[in-house]
Amino acid sequence: MSTTAEGKTRFERRKEATRGRIVHAANTLFLADGYVETSMEDIARAADVAIRTIYLHFDSKAAILLAYFDEWLDDFVDALIARPAAEPIDESVARALDFLVQNGWDGTPFGEMPGPHPTVEFIGTGSPEIAGRIMHGWGRAQDALTAHYAASGEYPAGSFVPRARAAAVFASWVATLLVFRDGFGGAPLDAQATGNSVGEAIIREMNSGRL
Repeated sequence: MSTTAEGKTRFERRKEATRGRIVHAANTLFLADGYVETSMEDIARAADVAIRTIYLHFDSKAAILLAYFDEWLDDFVDALIARPAAEPIDESVARALDFLVQNGWDGTPFGEMPGPHPTVEFIGTGSPEIAGRIMHGWGRAQDALTAHYAASGEYPAGSFVPRARAAAVFASWVATLLVFRDGFGGAPLDAQATGNSVGEAIIREMNSGRL
């Protein structure tokens, strides 16, 4: 069986490509039609795969949604860790988010969104199982960021700054979701606002000392 330079067989690469196609097709449908309204059959058609193929990769619609979130969070944490550990946290977040958009993650303005992303709906409402899994993911991300900042040598042993930096990242993410939830509920929100621009603005305020 042929193996690539990365050590993966062609079969493994095809399997990953199919899985990615399913995840991103589902996310597009969740945004356009809503999470509840999207069926596994809809996802199969959009991804151009048989319904049985989806179940080879995922046991539920929730698992597909969570896979998208996990991939985004992993890429976000990696982008943050690539930034200098002593860089102001608002700058690190802004650069990391810009990097994600440049590499294909969604940056749709509020005015062009047909509805809230499911992660917006599941924070505070919706399935506790899904919200709980999202919080578990963020718990792991918090630990990874804290360990990175603590090991950087920029802060003295026992400093709370590494944990505070990680906590600020998480807080800005939650606040961004709530701002968009409010926007879809009728609160004023600029049509050109994106998740990234709102997140950057929130963490900039958090780091300004004005709160």
